[in-house]
Amino acid sequence: MKLEYQFTFKEYLEASRISTKLETFSEVEFWTRSVLIVGGGIVYIIAGPNPLWGYFLIGVGICYIPIVKLLERRNIMSFDKGFFWLLLFWDIKSALKGEISLQPFLLFWTILQLVYWISQFFGVFKLGRWIDRTNFWHELVSLQVTESGLEFKNAKVNIKVKWEFYSHFLETENLFAIYFYDSSNIPHFFPKQAFNREQRQVFREWLYTKIPRVPHV
Repeated sequence: MKLEYQFTFKEYLEASRISTKLETFSEVEFWTRSVLIVGGGIVYIIAGPNPLWGYFLIGVGICYIPIVKLLERRNIMSFDKGFFWLLLFWDIKSALKGEISLQPFLLFWTILQLVYWISQFFGVFKLGRWIDRTNFWHELVSLQVTESGLEFKNAKVNIKVKWEFYSHFLETENLFAIYFYDSSNIPHFFPKQAFNREQRQVFREWLYTKIPRVPHV
């Protein structure tokens, strides 16, 4: 089987997320953050100049766990790395001084976090790299699937890989990802749109026959 393809931005974005090693929160931190955000919302309703921001915080706090779980399934993570706890400390310090209306740090963090998640969801931070025309993801790739393995090439490289060299594969919404060894997080990616319906099924059968499969991500 022979075919040619180029990656789309959607496939590039999905491949980038698959290759990301996600550092997830513990259940304790999930619940702690949710409770503190809801608590911050209650404080804003009582002491803040605009109670609507308090209701906004309470809504985010209630939805925090399902939102993060949804994003983790798409390999999108929180960006703060301790920033939350620093802002919370400042918020509590300000509240004790009666200055919560002047220094809404928790509200600032929440809005910034939501903007970051939305940007990650739509791939805003990846768009600049994708626009760069020297990005190898723009290359036209030729793929040949044989009994012994895969051969693919573009304008710069020509690679032949035997099936035995791969350790496992996974299938996502838009991609087949084939890994070289168990701890690898940078697989070979093959976009499903490159195959017609019959070719896609044949390729899938080859993978199931030749390579162990891992669960969908």
